Amino acid sequence: MKSFLPFALFLAGALAPSSFLPAQTPPAAPPPAHAPGPSIQFNTENYDFGKILAGDTVKYTFVATNTGDDTLDVTGAKASCACTVVGDDSSKKDWTPQKVAPGQTCRIHVEIVTERHSAQSIAKFVTVTSNDKARPTVNLQVHGRVWLPIEVNPGTALFNVLAGAPTPATQSLRILNLMETPLTLSDPRSNTNAFSAVLKTNVPGQVFELTITAAPLPQLAGSFAPAIVQGEISLKSSSTNMNPLKVPILETLYPQITVYPANLQMPPEPLPQAMTNHITIRGNSADLVLSGAAANFPGVELSLNVVRTNRQYYLSVVFPAGFDIRANPNAALSVSTADPAFPLLRIPVSPMQVFIRPAPVLPPKRTSVLPSSIVTGVPTNSL
Repeated sequence: MKSFLPFALFLAGALAPSSFLPAQTPPAAPPPAHAPGPSIQFNTENYDFGKILAGDTVKYTFVATNTGDDTLDVTGAKASCACTVVGDDSSKKDWTPQKVAPGQTCRIHVEIVTERHSAQSIAKFVTVTSNDKARPTVNLQVHGRVWLPIEVNPGTALFNVLAGAPTPATQSLRILNLMETPLTLSDPRSNTNAFSAVLKTNVPGQVFELTITAAPLPQLAGSFAPAIVQGEISLKSSSTNMNPLKVPILETLYPQITVYPANLQMPPEPLPQAMTNHITIRGNSADLVLSGAAANFPGVELSLNVVRTNRQYYLSVVFPAGFDIRANPNAALSVSTADPAFPLLRIPVSPMQVFIRPAPVLPPKRTSVLPSSIVTGVPTNSL
């Protein structure tokens, strides 16, 4: 009997349920080690101001905390555009470098001046630099929607007009009131005689129609390049935010004949090798017939080619090696036309304008005066 007892005890221990065994729990993972040095952390890096009225100023202050164990040097805070002002707590208009102790904060104040007559989604950035090795540069964003109480569609009246056209050009713009209160508009006025306007009410207090007329303009004498004419229509408005209501106008006046480039510019030194230039001549109204390309200076080779019959031509100009534009004052190319209004097209040839940056002015060298004891080699105390 005694021989079976040890075996029975061994078997009972082997068959014992596992619930009676002590639980084996793995050791807890050590917390991540924090990198030594300064560390910058913001309350937010992306601020959405929602929706504001055009012309209002967006204001927000970012808070930067030093979560590290050494002094944080916030060396810069620079805006992405001139409409954004970045400052600190002291002035809120100018930013100065700041030192932030561990656990302390500094503030970056941002102001964005929105355009009074522009409705759009905007996103502005402020770049912050510091001595945080992990994040030396952080881009903060301020974004949102700018809305107008009065919508003008299209926002700018655009005209493409041929010089000397017999009839004026007109364009109609739709004006919509986006406010809850009725809108009153009146007295449209132009700041130039090139444009005039008539206002019509489609839905009282809500929808209006503004018809702008561009008066016929003659071609500028001697000009064969497009010209830009700008203007503006002002209307009296019952909206305090948009009074007066201003509608910009941009007119491109195309000559009857376009020459590009209208002035051929050459390097202001002798050419090391032959140079070929190309000039495009195009008729914008009636049929254009060209002939007799010539130059008032020697050595140049001219070739007039037809791209589109009676519409567009290609003038190739080959200058020989050694050609010096400075030796040919008042140089010009000419092309004859069959149009009695423009019998001769003149294309000036002039030297390029080269900008030379002035040399920096260095401060005069400082000369040291040696003591007399060193000059003569005699110790001072021996004199």
